[in-house]
Amino acid sequence: MDATSPAQTRAMAAESAVVRRYVHRYGPLAWAHAATPGAPGARTWHYWWHAHLLHVLRDAEEHRPDPRRARLLRALHRGITVRTLGRWTTPFHDDVAWMTLALQRYDVHDRRIDRLTRRLHDAIDPAAGALPWAIDSSLYNAPANGPAAIALAWSAHRGAAVDLDAWVAATLDDPATGLVRDGVEHGVVRSELWTYNQGVAIGSALALAEGAPDADARDAHEARAAAIVRAVARWCAADDGLFPAAGGGDGGLFAGILARYLAEAAVWFRAHAADDDHLEVAATAAGLVRRNADALWEGRADGLFPADPRRPARATGDDLDLSVQLGAWITLEAAVDLEGAVTS
Repeated sequence: MDATSPAQTRAMAAESAVVRRYVHRYGPLAWAHAATPGAPGARTWHYWWHAHLLHVLRDAEEHRPDPRRARLLRALHRGITVRTLGRWTTPFHDDVAWMTLALQRYDVHDRRIDRLTRRLHDAIDPAAGALPWAIDSSLYNAPANGPAAIALAWSAHRGAAVDLDAWVAATLDDPATGLVRDGVEHGVVRSELWTYNQGVAIGSALALAEGAPDADARDAHEARAAAIVRAVARWCAADDGLFPAAGGGDGGLFAGILARYLAEAAVWFRAHAADDDHLEVAATAAGLVRRNADALWEGRADGLFPADPRRPARATGDDLDLSVQLGAWITLEAAVDLEGAVTS
């Protein structure tokens, strides 16, 4: 992979800005502040934002290996250990799933992964057939069950991943649009549509397609991933392929998560190009990632990316949030994944 390509240059700039603005060293420890100094809640520590910081740093390490980044990752690991009192967990199952995925990104033999996947597996409510959003929660949603399905697909609990993926499809897929709705609480479906829920549904389908027990199962999982890619393309078509914005706070990460799994779909369907339909899905997914990466880069100002790719960045409000800058960086690293793997 060419470390001097335009996509790599963009991702490198995003990484440098995030590390410089938000990541702080405390001796052998490191963690990130939630916003730039002076912004409300600037020093807040967010568990699931740190999961995505670890994940995208590992993406960057794969794309542009650097011993300095490897040292920073070790310091962040130590920092998270201290901030979570060694448990690496929260009461929120979606957050635990995101952290598990970050650790699985490369640390395939890390004992924490076994502990976290077991926690997710044991938290599944057999009566509902799904994972609640948090301990004692009555909400069963895509943000918990999607990433948990991906994490469990790469664990000893693959059967549970199949069940969670099927639950999302049966319960939350919107028959009118093909998109994944947010969740169900007390039997009532919450119909909000968020970008990251589409991303994790694509991701879980592809995780299950890989290592499927037979061709029929693989084809079924591929078909689900392809259907959601096409649904996302229809959803974004009226806005020239741009993802719906979700503001700052947690919403700042949503579009980047979708970009990550669209890039995965683009690479998968190109590599498993059984027919023209597969190539069309690969091109559609890649086009969405590149369109949004380009818009974010064009909106960049003073090292900041905009929370909404339809406008330039500004040094106030949502654009100061770590989540927004991480989301943009994730999108730019996703564009790097497409280099050499997918042609438009």
